[in-house]
This record gives sequence, C-alpha cells and structure tokens, in this order.
Amino acid sequence: MEKHFEIQLQGRQLSWSRKADQIAAEARLDGVYVVRASLSKDTLGADAAVAACKSLARVERAFRSLKTTQLELRPLYVYSAEHVRGHVFLCMLAYYLEWHLRRQLAPLLFEDSERDAAAAQRDSPTQPTQVSSAAKAKAASKRTPHGLPVQSLRTLLEHLGAQALNYVTPAEHDKYEFPLVAQPTALQAPSPCWAWTRTRLFPVKWQVDFT
Repeated sequence: MEKHFEIQLQGRQLSWSRKADQIAAEARLDGVYVVRASLSKDTLGADAAVAACKSLARVERAFRSLKTTQLELRPLYVYSAEHVRGHVFLCMLAYYLEWHLRRQLAPLLFEDSERDAAAAQRDSPTQPTQVSSAAKAKAASKRTPHGLPVQSLRTLLEHLGAQALNYVTPAEHDKYEFPLVAQPTALQAPSPCWAWTRTRLFPVKWQVDFT
C-alpha cells in the first residue's frame, strides 16, 4: 500500500497524501491479468494461450487423483531412488489409462461428453466454463439418453469387471471343458469399452454336476 501514498517527514511532523492518478491507473487493471507465452502467435494464439492457462485446473485435479482419491501415490513402501521412480511412473501410466477411460466412457458417467458443444456456448475463453445441455439433462435425470443409470467411474468399472470367461467342466467328464461367457447386462452391452473388455476376460474354472 505504501506505493500509493506520498509520505513527508519534516522534523517531528508526519504528513501523507494519496497518489490519486496512480491509484486510478491501477484500478483500471483490477481483476485483469496477463498471460504470456514463449510460443509465436502462429503456434499458439491468444485464445489458445488463455485456454491452456485455464486448463491448469485439470492438472491440479490430476495431482489430487494421484495423491488421494483414486490412485493413492502415497504412502511409498519402497526406498531406493530407482524403485520410487518406477512407482511414480506406474502411477502416471495408471492415470493416463484413467484419463482415456473417462473420455471413452463419458456417455455413461457424470462427465460432459459434448465438450465441444459446451465450448461453443462461450464467445471467449475468458468467460466461465459452460456445461452442455446434454450433460445438464443427464445430471438432472441420473439417466443416459438410452435410459441407463449414470455411474461414477469406480462403480462402472466394478460393474464391467463382473464380466468373466468361465471354463465349465462336467463332474462326470472331467476330461472335457467348454467356455461360457456370462451374458452382459444392459449396462455392460452398450458400453464403448465392451469390445476392449471382452478380449480381456478373466478366466474362471468351474466344475458342474449335471446329474
């Protein structure tokens, strides 16, 4: 605050006055900040630079996911520098996989699957982030446009993980076995990652007595 005052000290007298012109000049910049990039305008335009700066919130959410809510980077139970680097690298790979899953499964999650439509509602990236009408409808009804219940990523993965490839062996003919894939539920069948999941089913062996 001192820079906005003119202070005079003469003997035992102290006087001060405000620098009105300087205060008015700074008032015009209240709430305004400058985003400066090291790239050329052709590589990164003004709107793209502002959007990149505002996307730092996603980085903060990624660190939060790594540290607490999802992947639990800490505590570390390894001690050598090589093992710590390996542990962090695996956590980063896990988050990368989570990022792709959220994009692929967005229609079934509490995620905005129409980000481009939401971005088109803004005239400038400096304006507040908008939510698409499809995401608002999904949040209000808790249902997808196809009538399926909207899930969190954790609950959806738990549901998809119940799909298994069973190998059944008749009790009286233990030399023979046949594969049996569990029928997908209504939520599993239309999911965008169903083709990805189907090729990685966990094999389970059963022995069944048909008598």
